[in-house]
Amino acid sequence: MAIDLWRHFKKGLTVYIGIGIAVSFLSAANVFYFQKLLDSFGKTFDWSVIFIYGLTLVLVPLLSYLEQKPKTKLHNSMYFYLKEQALVKISKIAYSEYLQIGSGALLQKTEAGAAAGRNIHLNFYGRLFKELLPETLFNLAFIAMIDKRLIPAILVGYLVVFIVTNLLLKVLRSLKERALVSEEAMNSTFIRGLTEMVTFRINKRFEKEIAQYKNMSADTTERLTKMTMIHEFFFGFFAVLVALIKVAIVVLAFTNQITVSLGGLAALIIYVDRIYTPVAIFNVIFVQYSLDKVAFARLNEFFYLPEDKALTQGDALSETINYITVKDLSVTLQEKKILTDSTLELKRGAIYGLVGESGAGKSTLIKTILGLYQPTTGAVLINHKNLAAYNLNDYYQHVFYLSQDAPIFQGTLKENIIFDKEIADEEIIAVLEKCQLGAFYQALKGGLSAEIGEKGANLSGGEKQRIAFARLFFTNAEVIVLDEATSALDETTEEKLFAAIKDQLKNKLVIMITHRPKNLIYADEIIELKKTQVEAASS
Repeated sequence: MAIDLWRHFKKGLTVYIGIGIAVSFLSAANVFYFQKLLDSFGKTFDWSVIFIYGLTLVLVPLLSYLEQKPKTKLHNSMYFYLKEQALVKISKIAYSEYLQIGSGALLQKTEAGAAAGRNIHLNFYGRLFKELLPETLFNLAFIAMIDKRLIPAILVGYLVVFIVTNLLLKVLRSLKERALVSEEAMNSTFIRGLTEMVTFRINKRFEKEIAQYKNMSADTTERLTKMTMIHEFFFGFFAVLVALIKVAIVVLAFTNQITVSLGGLAALIIYVDRIYTPVAIFNVIFVQYSLDKVAFARLNEFFYLPEDKALTQGDALSETINYITVKDLSVTLQEKKILTDSTLELKRGAIYGLVGESGAGKSTLIKTILGLYQPTTGAVLINHKNLAAYNLNDYYQHVFYLSQDAPIFQGTLKENIIFDKEIADEEIIAVLEKCQLGAFYQALKGGLSAEIGEKGANLSGGEKQRIAFARLFFTNAEVIVLDEATSALDETTEEKLFAAIKDQLKNKLVIMITHRPKNLIYADEIIELKKTQVEAASS
């Protein structure tokens, strides 16, 4: 679904545009009543004219100030709302689609798209409807009240400006599109250098990366400079055109070609600036609008990606999971068959050691049992009922999953262990001791409130895995899936950890993927997964 910002922010946009229209009208009326004052100078005072003129003078800055509140709220809330919707989409997106996007590309697409969506609705359409069109129409109307014969000449001026602007816009759009592509490439190179520091340093890649970035920087700077010069040419041309029109009006007035009072002449000179300035502004914002459309369209493409309907649809799973059956399961990913006709029975109260050569589909099998991948044929049965019939969000309350990469997120140590549960600090600290993290915790500044860097960048692989293991002590799930969850631990620490979690695994259905034969002593049954088939053998 595409995001409809107009509908979501209709109240704020209505207020913002309404105030802008009022300001445009009052600004045009101010000039009109200034003309009236000039024409009445030295004659009888019309206090109503003075009052209205003074009122327009006061109301314009007052309304302009009041306009800042909806403008600022819209500027920020539109941007944050689009990013919020990206998070909502991630929570629902099909897992296979998520894998194809890539987090770096998604971050860039979301940042650029959110800014572009805000700019399109606020900086382009917002200004167009609240300022540029009203200002032009109101000022033309007041000019017509002075002398209607000037309108055709003004429209001819618009035609000239339109022709010149259209030519310049084509050049500007081409330059800006190429500059945008260059800036995206620069950002990609820059982010790559920041995130791949160790790899690039050891492989002596930085010199080439910096040289590449420098070349792209020079090329982008050249294009941006050309854009600025074209913009300046347009504004210079525009200023000359407006000056010529002003001179023409003065000549026409002084040669009696048009009949106009001194106040009317002064008003016409002011109105000329006001009726052509919106064209200049439109020229600037339209180029950006054209580019923002591309960035916003990319974000909307993301919003249209398929969602996993099983997250919100299906039956509630209120009973305890006692059995998981994999029946004639085949899984094909990106036209590559990973599993073929796999069948096995798993029951609660047993630990299953899942082994097999690389590429045999161990992780694929696990992720299909977790509902992340969908079977091509066959089924996963939960208590003899097809998993596809259940609501996955409900199902996940019964499942605990710990992967090899020990997903640690940016937040406090406490958040990384219990998420949003209400658990006493003493209980968490006791679990850290059981997970061989006592010394780690004692040395940690801030204790449970210590901030953990993005993906646990300031932690060792073993520390990350043990912190993730601590979550196991605070789950009521009856299905426990451990996917190479101790791969970063030495044997001594691993043994102590398994001894500590032994009680947590009692009366659970445990699936443990491991490449270490020694770990199979904890398994009640070993499942050997080979390419194209599953073989089960009792240990």
